[in-house]
Amino acid sequence: MIQTFIKKLILIGLISTTYLFAETQSFTVENDALASHDDGYYTNGLFYTYIDEIEHPSYLNFMKDLKTDGAISFTHLMFTPENKKQTTAQFNEIPYAGYAKLNFLLYKSSKNYFHEFGFNIGLVGPSTLAEEFQSNFHSLIGQDKAKGWDTQLKDQFTSGISYQFAYKTDSFNIGNVNIDWTNNIRIDAGNFYSGILASSTIRIGSIAYDSFATTGNFTVTDENHLINSQYPKDFNWSISFGLFANQIENYYIINEARDLGYNLEKLDYISGEQVNYTIYYDEIQYTFTIKSVYLNDHLFTSANKQWGGLTISWKF
Repeated sequence: MIQTFIKKLILIGLISTTYLFAETQSFTVENDALASHDDGYYTNGLFYTYIDEIEHPSYLNFMKDLKTDGAISFTHLMFTPENKKQTTAQFNEIPYAGYAKLNFLLYKSSKNYFHEFGFNIGLVGPSTLAEEFQSNFHSLIGQDKAKGWDTQLKDQFTSGISYQFAYKTDSFNIGNVNIDWTNNIRIDAGNFYSGILASSTIRIGSIAYDSFATTGNFTVTDENHLINSQYPKDFNWSISFGLFANQIENYYIINEARDLGYNLEKLDYISGEQVNYTIYYDEIQYTFTIKSVYLNDHLFTSANKQWGGLTISWKF
């Protein structure tokens, strides 16, 4: 019953993007194997985003002079312990879990800054089909199936709200490259994740870009990279480097595991860095991302964790 409901929810969300007259979209796949030899904790993610400019809502008259964009995105995340041969719960490692989310976003922006208002609904548990997805993928690439999915976290509906603000400097030219600098802060409140994140990102590119380069999300992908996106007909490139700090109040995967008796420290604070390499050509962007997260507890076998992401964005 819950699996049928979540599938219908995803379908309704994707169909609703037609009301945004979506002209820009992106697809991202993330995996820890793209950046390191580790395979555990947050191990895989899929993201799909629509965004387009819409008429400004009357209830935001105080921002009526700003450009308005509406967006909807679908997220699917997978969490596993590093030891996948054990069939029973591993109480010294993070539990198996799948997470699926629909995120509805409204942006008010100018050339140099944006406000992002978000609302999300989601689900943790077997109904996200994380076990089936990983098993099929491992069979495809010739790896053994993880044996502990019977111990994964049970179904739990989630919801939350978010607000983000970012400011970007005007681009300035040094030699043959253009440089801009973006700072942002993001606040999330919900029963899956609550926290405050601040980041600072410097971007170097072959031209001056109107889009925003941020590290404003807990995982790699952040929908706001599509705001004011440019798609030059000729070849262009950019490289960005960002640092972030994240104070965490609630993180369901860890907190629920602790309630079930897992020997995990509460996740209160993380910091990290993110590097993006982007190529622009003929209304398509190709981005490769590496994100490193640092923390001082024993959630991982080492003190840091890396993810990699591949993103394709295009206009239609």
